[in-house]
Amino acid sequence: MSRVSRKSKSSPSRLPVEEYEYVEDFGRLIREAREKMGLTQEDLAKQLNEKVTVIRKIEAGEFNPSIELVKKIERLLKIKILVPAVEEELEHLSKYVEKGEKPRGVSLELFFKKMNEKIKK
Repeated sequence: MSRVSRKSKSSPSRLPVEEYEYVEDFGRLIREAREKMGLTQEDLAKQLNEKVTVIRKIEAGEFNPSIELVKKIERLLKIKILVPAVEEELEHLSKYVEKGEKPRGVSLELFFKKMNEKIKK
């Protein structure tokens, strides 16, 4: 998965960076959602104020759109393309593995179930 970072809109002195990942095969997801809504690539491009070639490249998986464009696409097509990066949560579990301890109250099955629920939101 490709990653993209976004600076938070907090105070300029503190600029936390949020990590996101594109969902797998996001180009196909965009194309299917667009077709389901009865839109052509040209229609979508007009509504997003983008060039048709940008839409074609995104759908072909040849171009990763900016966060701003992704947000527009998500709102228009009512889909989710960016999800929070999972690395931080995996780091939490890896601490237990390194120490040889068993995480209390967290199984991998439960962890992945919760992550899938987060992604679907």
